[in-house]
Amino acid sequence: MIQPLPRFLTAVLFATFLWNLGTSQSIAADFADDCCADLEERVAELEATTARKGNHDVSLTVSGHLSQALLFWDDGVEQNVYIVGNANDSYNQSNFQFNGEAEISADWTAGFQFTIRVNNALSADVNQFDDDGGSQLFSLWEAYWYVSNKHLGQLSVGQASRASDGAPEADLSKTRVAAFSGVQSTSGGFFLRRDDGTLTPLFWADLIDFLNGDTANVVRYDTQTFMGFALAATFGEDDIWDVGATYEGERGDFQFEAAAAYTQQTDENGLHGFSGGIDNSVVVGSFALLHKPSGLNALVAAGKLSFDQKVEAADGMLLKPADAKYIYTKLGWFNNWTTLGSTAFYGEYSRFKDFAPADLGGDAVASVASGGICMTPGSCRISGSEAEVWGLGIVQWIEPAAMQIYLGYRHFEADVSLVDANRARQATTGLKDFQIIKLGSIIAF
Repeated sequence: MIQPLPRFLTAVLFATFLWNLGTSQSIAADFADDCCADLEERVAELEATTARKGNHDVSLTVSGHLSQALLFWDDGVEQNVYIVGNANDSYNQSNFQFNGEAEISADWTAGFQFTIRVNNALSADVNQFDDDGGSQLFSLWEAYWYVSNKHLGQLSVGQASRASDGAPEADLSKTRVAAFSGVQSTSGGFFLRRDDGTLTPLFWADLIDFLNGDTANVVRYDTQTFMGFALAATFGEDDIWDVGATYEGERGDFQFEAAAAYTQQTDENGLHGFSGGIDNSVVVGSFALLHKPSGLNALVAAGKLSFDQKVEAADGMLLKPADAKYIYTKLGWFNNWTTLGSTAFYGEYSRFKDFAPADLGGDAVASVASGGICMTPGSCRISGSEAEVWGLGIVQWIEPAAMQIYLGYRHFEADVSLVDANRARQATTGLKDFQIIKLGSIIAF
C-alpha cells in the first residue's frame, strides 16, 4: 500500500514545480525575442542585398550564362595562348538578362527585356598585340518593351533584335557553342600576315562576315506561329528595315529548322561597317536538318551583300563594290553515351568572297602588293578577296549543371587581288594560313 507524502514534502515539491515553470517560461520568452530579432535582422540584410522587382504586378526573371575559353593561336610566325570570352553571338557570349512580364487581360500581356553583354577579352576582338580585346567591359545588347496578343502577335520598341537577327543561324547540331556560321566571332580581330612574316593592316574580319542582323534601335513586329512558321519585320535607325521568316517542324524521324531575311540599309552611320555605311541590301538564310534516331545532322547558311552606291576606291576610281557572298556548311553527329548529356561531334567548311572593302586605304593595298606600281599610294585598289575556313571539334553536354565543355580546331586561308587604275591585275604577296584551337565551357543560370 502506497503511503501518502508528508504535507511538508508535498508543499516543497509544489513550490519547486511553480518556480521551474516560471523560469522556463521566462527563458522561452527571452529565446523567442532573441530569435525573432535575429530573424528580422537577417531578413532586412537579405532584402538589402537581393535583386527584387519593384512592384507585385510585373514578374521578374534573371538569367544568363558565363562562357570562357582558352584560345591557342598560330599565325605562321607567332604562337600564343589567351584566356578569352567566347563571342559566339548572344547564345554563347557571357551575359546577364532581366525579363519582366505582366498580364493585362486573358489575351494581352506587356513586358520588357534587358540584356547586358560581358566583353572581357572577346575571342572576336583579341589579336597579336591585344590580349584584352578592347576597354569596354560591358555593352547593352537589348533594352526594349513589348505588348503581346495571343492572336495578333507582338509589338516591340527599343534596342531589339532585327528581323534578320538569327537568319543565318539555324542549327540542330548541339555544337554551336564551339562553331557556328559566325566564323569571325573567333579570331576575326587578328591581323593577316604576309608570307615573308610581315603583318598587314587587314583583319580576318575584313574578309569574313556572316551578315547577321544583330540588334538596333527599332520597332519590331512578330506574328504568332502558325504551323511552324512565323514572320517578323523591323524598322529603325536612319534607316534600316528588315523582313524575315522562320520555320520549325518535324516529319517522321526528321526535325527541320530554317530562317531567311532581307535587309535594306541606307543608314549613314554604317551599322554593318562596310565601306563607310553606303546604301546596301542583304539576303541571308539557313537550313538545318536532324535525323532524330541516329543524331546525324547537317546545316547550310548563305548570304549576299549588294551595294547600291558607288565609293571612291584607293586608286581614286568611283565604282560600285562587287557583291560579297559566302556559304557555310556543317555536318554533325551526337549521341547520349553517358547520363551527363549528349556528346556531339562536328566538321565545318565555309567560303567567303569579295568581303574586303574596295575603298580600303593605300597602306592596306601596299601591304599585300608584291612590289611594282602598287607600292605607290593611290595607284592600285583591292579588286577582290577570298577566304576559306574549315574546322572540327567536340562538345560534351553536362545537363545536371546546365553546362557544356568543348574543344574545337579551325584553319583559315586567304587571298587578296589587286588591280591598277587601268584594271590590269597586279602581283600580290602570299598570305600565311592562320590556325586556332579553342578549349572552353559555358554554364547557364
